[in-house]
Amino acid sequence: MPAIQDAMDNYEVIVIDEIGKFSVESEAFVEIVKEAIEVDKPTILTLHKKSRHPLLQDIRRRDDARVLEVTPVNRALLPYKIHKIVRETF
Repeated sequence: MPAIQDAMDNYEVIVIDEIGKFSVESEAFVEIVKEAIEVDKPTILTLHKKSRHPLLQDIRRRDDARVLEVTPVNRALLPYKIHKIVRETF
């Protein structure tokens, strides 16, 4: 979790890869992710699709969130799409 704090403090974009069922079992992890999504920086998260944890549900419902599903068909193009979204938003 120090890496998330470091990203919040020192980088222009926050990236948290694979927030899944094991990571959300840590209350400290949940709290730092909650803090990260409130920072006024582009934040890219990957969420486990089937998880129904309240944190992930809250993230999916945010008005300022774009949810993109990764599939075998779109996987190669997603980095370009994400880059475009971040450029247009910030």
